[in-house]
Amino acid sequence: MIKSVNTCLTCENLVDSLKCIKHDISVEIDNVCNDHNIKESFSKMSDCLNCSNYQTEACPNSEKSAPGMLCFSWSSN
Repeated sequence: MIKSVNTCLTCENLVDSLKCIKHDISVEIDNVCNDHNIKESFSKMSDCLNCSNYQTEACPNSEKSAPGMLCFSWSSN
């Protein structure tokens, strides 16, 4: 059976450079904590084209964003 796990990679508190904005610390890809808040709409289909920040001033990676890319600042439409 394949199961999804709640790691920092699926947490809404994770931003660029693997930093947790809630705890203000750097994390590893397999870390998780009791304050984990999963990005409910985050999936393998998430990319710049369906990110609400794409091509807006809210995009923190506007110079690098492109169709097919995914970053830690992805936000659902």
